[in-house]
Amino acid sequence: MNQFQVLFGRLKRKVDELGIVFNKPATEEEIFKLEESVSQKLPNEILEFYSLCNGFESDDFLFRAIPISEILEYKAELETSSFYFSEYMIYSDSWTIQLKSEKEYYIVNGNHDTEEEVILTQSLYEFIEKYLTEEGIFGDNGLYSWFEEIKKEKNNFT
Repeated sequence: MNQFQVLFGRLKRKVDELGIVFNKPATEEEIFKLEESVSQKLPNEILEFYSLCNGFESDDFLFRAIPISEILEYKAELETSSFYFSEYMIYSDSWTIQLKSEKEYYIVNGNHDTEEEVILTQSLYEFIEKYLTEEGIFGDNGLYSWFEEIKKEKNNFT
């Protein structure tokens, strides 16, 4: 069974609270076009997500996981191996996937492009789980709190 399907099922109450509406799964052609645009195969976890849903919308500050067709529209803004994965408030800020190989990637954010990018995770599952379980973007432990926590840890090591 798809790990994202299990996650969304397990956290259905959170999915409902955040007003998440899932898009239909991505087609093989859409996935192929995304892989072609990044010049490599996508990691299994990303393939698994897009085979379940081609992104989603939410009521949480219009946060969403971007569908592949839109990823391709904005692909030229980023390096070949990167693409926008999620955003909120009509691109007020975005989270980017940076591919390193077919098995390794990072999800990064730069806090509205005002700060140096911070690597949040190497797991799409962890990113989405964090979003769901920590009250979305601005919850007490939401995506921006996570960003600040990681930035603080990083600064303590330098």
